Amino acid sequence: MIKAEEISVSAGDDPQSITEQATELVTQGKWQLCNEGKGIERGFKFKTFKATWSFMDQVAEECKKQKHHPEWSNVYNKTHIRWTTHNPEGLSSKDTAMARFCDQAAKEFNELDVPSSECKLGVDGKVKAGDCCTPKKA
Repeated sequence: MIKAEEISVSAGDDPQSITEQATELVTQGKWQLCNEGKGIERGFKFKTFKATWSFMDQVAEECKKQKHHPEWSNVYNKTHIRWTTHNPEGLSSKDTAMARFCDQAAKEFNELDVPSSECKLGVDGKVKAGDCCTPKKA
């Protein structure tokens, strides 16, 4: 279980509830705390760029409905998503709800099961494209 002091909860959200939700996302999935406990992040990998873009489109549609956006990046078939609330700053119920939405959407687009380190942002804020420009083997 994540300790309450590990998370910076957005003002107006229930710290116990957010801690429980974050614990579930981290222990049962691929999410990790980030930004000094103010956010959660994870990477996603799909078979093709088209599947990746379709996943991102679906997340973007839900973002519009929820009036909440991620910090994200995409290179070829990988997407890195970070959920955090900027105002009031901290981890909020919107972040945990959108993280769960992303997990569900990823299943619909047949997310590949790869180590989280393969999809994580590097220190310089970039992910490697991997096999996007590699000729396909016959």
